[in-house]
Amino acid sequence: MNPAGHLDSEGNKAYSQTISSPYKISINSTTYTANSIIEVFVYANGDHGYDFYEGLLLQVRRANCDHKYKDVAVGNFMLDTGEDFLTTMSCTNLDDTVGHMAHAHIYNRTFYWKAPPVTVGPLFIRATIARRQRTFWMNVVSEFIMDPGSSVAPETCTEPPTICSATIHKLSKLLVLAMTVFIFIIYHSY
Repeated sequence: MNPAGHLDSEGNKAYSQTISSPYKISINSTTYTANSIIEVFVYANGDHGYDFYEGLLLQVRRANCDHKYKDVAVGNFMLDTGEDFLTTMSCTNLDDTVGHMAHAHIYNRTFYWKAPPVTVGPLFIRATIARRQRTFWMNVVSEFIMDPGSSVAPETCTEPPTICSATIHKLSKLLVLAMTVFIFIIYHSY
């Protein structure tokens, strides 16, 4: 999604919301070491009357806006077995992004991030979270995830925008199509 606006499935331009986000990202640790695992919890806090979300694109990024690779996702994600809303995607590296694969009313989700085998300085989680296709918030961020061995002062970098949204849209449409075919086959087999 682009801060200047993106086109929805009907070709209409949509823009990121400018009011504070009703969605939060919490983590169970604000420090990491090589290969450590952090629990990530994304939830709707009820602000503005929004108590659920339907879409999500999330990555861990470097908290150093001058870094050459500030726009490259760091580490990889793991989901619980049986997860039916989220999927991992490989945008730059294996499983470096979490996105939605279904459109449902989700109140919260927990999943896990694994740090890379070598620490890379301070990090943060950045997401685009959608209430509906045309109502979304960009740059929803977590607390900083600090590298104890780094002296870099962390900063929240909001450009360039999180990538891979086209992949999510394709996955969502593919899932809807697959479910429609499945229901059609089941219905007509009786």
